[in-house]
Amino acid sequence: MIPRAFEYFDPATLEEAVDLLERYGEDARLMAGGQSLLPMMKLRVLSPAQVVDLWRVPDLDYIRQDGGVIRIGAMTTHYALNGSPLIRETLPALADAAGVVGDPLVRNLGTIGGSAAHAAHNADYPSVLVALGAEFRALGPNGPRTVPAGDFFMDMFTTALEPTEIVTEISMPVQGATNRSAYRKLSRRGTDFAIVGVAAVLTESEEGRCAGARVVLSGVGSVPVRAVEAEEVLKAGPLDADRLREAGEAAKRNLDPPSDVQADAQYRIDVSGVYVGRTVMAAWERRH
Repeated sequence: MIPRAFEYFDPATLEEAVDLLERYGEDARLMAGGQSLLPMMKLRVLSPAQVVDLWRVPDLDYIRQDGGVIRIGAMTTHYALNGSPLIRETLPALADAAGVVGDPLVRNLGTIGGSAAHAAHNADYPSVLVALGAEFRALGPNGPRTVPAGDFFMDMFTTALEPTEIVTEISMPVQGATNRSAYRKLSRRGTDFAIVGVAAVLTESEEGRCAGARVVLSGVGSVPVRAVEAEEVLKAGPLDADRLREAGEAAKRNLDPPSDVQADAQYRIDVSGVYVGRTVMAAWERRH
């Protein structure tokens, strides 16, 4: 299929883009890399009357360290994130996720801001951003504001953004020498959305134990699901095989995932436990 007819705008500034969103309201849609929006328009799941393309807006494509914070422009591509030495060194779970988003074409065109704002429940970034304690900076008619990742994802395809707001930056604290992180997912093909995805961020104590843990799952709910019980298990003793299995079992409790053409709910519950163990071990075996 082809999209319905629409007006196309390519503003040269953020302010102009915000003005267009304010003018056309919910009839308008933003486009970053287009890898989420365009397929939905072709299927006519979405039929916006206006499309506001951000490709000409300057200063939204960057990766930089600002003291103890990594700042990422919303138009930064998955390819750039996966290949960035800074991201690989300081936020390896984010590099993991960027490397498994779609196929090479999607990774070259798609952006972290566009993917996160799309808020698919089985996408790769949301669980990682929540686990890493990310914050979203957005600009709207009333000026900029910041939203923690834990509050940003509100439901499937629904975020805390107002219709007239644009994500401009995603920031995360730099992980220290005692932190380790990883992201792993199960999918039918490497280019598919996650049947189950798991992000793990661990902190090592001076005694070599797990002193802190954040484990967040995707694909098992309408928003990223934090496995708090599993985190407590991981902090209770050495990370041996028995503890990883116990953490996996804890992560499975109280899950209520959807069933769809990719997998049924019970299968998602079962593999969630397995992937929690695998992801925790992958994080524990690497620095940062």
